[in-house]
Amino acid sequence: MNLYKVNLTPYGSMTTIPDSQTLFGTICWAIRDLYGEKELEDLLDNFMTHENRFIISSAFMDGLFKAPIIIWATLEELIQIGNKVGVQGSALSRKSKALKKIGYFTERVFKDYLKGKLNRLEVAKSIITGKGAYAFQNGILHYNDEDIKKYKLREEHTRRNMINRFSGTTEGGELYYYHRVFIQEGTKLYFLIKTEEIDYFKPIFRLMSDMGIGGDKSVGANNFKVELAGEFNYEKAIKENILLSKYIPNYEEVDWENSLFTIGVGAYRVESRDEFFSENIFKDEIIYISEGSTIVLKEDKDIYGRMPVVKEIGEKKIRNNGLGFFL
Repeated sequence: MNLYKVNLTPYGSMTTIPDSQTLFGTICWAIRDLYGEKELEDLLDNFMTHENRFIISSAFMDGLFKAPIIIWATLEELIQIGNKVGVQGSALSRKSKALKKIGYFTERVFKDYLKGKLNRLEVAKSIITGKGAYAFQNGILHYNDEDIKKYKLREEHTRRNMINRFSGTTEGGELYYYHRVFIQEGTKLYFLIKTEEIDYFKPIFRLMSDMGIGGDKSVGANNFKVELAGEFNYEKAIKENILLSKYIPNYEEVDWENSLFTIGVGAYRVESRDEFFSENIFKDEIIYISEGSTIVLKEDKDIYGRMPVVKEIGEKKIRNNGLGFFL
């Protein structure tokens, strides 16, 4: 499948940056609204072989990638680095802890990592000494000559009336506390999509600009301008595969012994449209492998993972996207 980048420019606040499951659900609603429910059901029932099958990543701030899980240095290697640069004891312990806090790579660092050009010990040395080619700030590993000031999120905590999701009414004047996320003006988000039929998705992206992505759209959150940016190109020399989505694996797909991964647990809900009004829209809790995991795959194929049915409402089967998006 071909690889494309899609930009998301928020019109205002977000409840959170959309992940692969939220994006997948929005695309499915757009397919149904644009092409019809039969078209969507045919796609989901025959997903692995369907001509319009697709895989999507979670969204990230433009210019950043989720940092892969890396063992930057063993204790012995850290001590050796510390002895060479004159940082020892508690100072070495304190400074090396920053390695565990690396959450994102800039695109330059990430692409060099995929090429096999990222030296883990040089990264460790740069962070311990505060000198060298690499720098760490606000959870981001970047080159020293890169400006990362634009990669800032602002959060607000506020409240509004609580709504009973079954009756659609407020009860007893109870308040619901929530937070809003903002990015700086002039910045945007993006996600990646793999597909063989990008023309099929171009009108879907335009419709998504009108639909919004995620909950609380009716109160002004999670509305985006969605634009196809073009093909995304990269070179890869490393063996492991970097997970950029949430992934519900088939056990036999993965070389577990040689993979590094984190496990997450989450519960999602079905979009509360008219046909689901007064229904229990909360899906069963699911367990998945999280973004940033470095996975060694046993098989060479287009699609990894599963889309289990996690709920049934009437005659409709509700699936959860567990397809792994790997680079």
